[in-house]
Amino acid sequence: MVTSNRKTARSKTGAAFTLVEVVMAIGILVLAMSGMIYGYVQTNHQAEWSSMSLAVQALTVQSVEQARAAKWDVYSSASGSNPDELPPSTNTIIYTNSVLIPSSGKTMSVTNILKITSITTIPALRQISSQCTWYFPTTGKWFTNSVITYRGGN
Repeated sequence: MVTSNRKTARSKTGAAFTLVEVVMAIGILVLAMSGMIYGYVQTNHQAEWSSMSLAVQALTVQSVEQARAAKWDVYSSASGSNPDELPPSTNTIIYTNSVLIPSSGKTMSVTNILKITSITTIPALRQISSQCTWYFPTTGKWFTNSVITYRGGN
């Protein structure tokens, strides 16, 4: 009877993991988890950059649309009215806006430069260019969003 107990005890100890196997399993787990965490962090940075870039792009388009909506009547000959609210002689307008950063709740400063250039007089055609420059604090880099369009006289 003693011999059967020894055989059972030996088979139970042979079924356990060795220290090397446990360390290798933990190492593989650490590599897999660090890859997933790194991917999550990179996705978070990209989402933050995209949200800030989209907000700045909206400001860029807003300034172009305001310039396109300005009165410019090339066929008006009335002396009392101003046929051009945004003449190309004032071709550079600089705005400074604040944008709310969604992740932190802080605001960042955005510089918007609006340029109006006269392309031709017959037919009347102007180029409207808007550039917003902004700083992304996570990477420490500056970015510029641009919109360029043309406008003909009414």
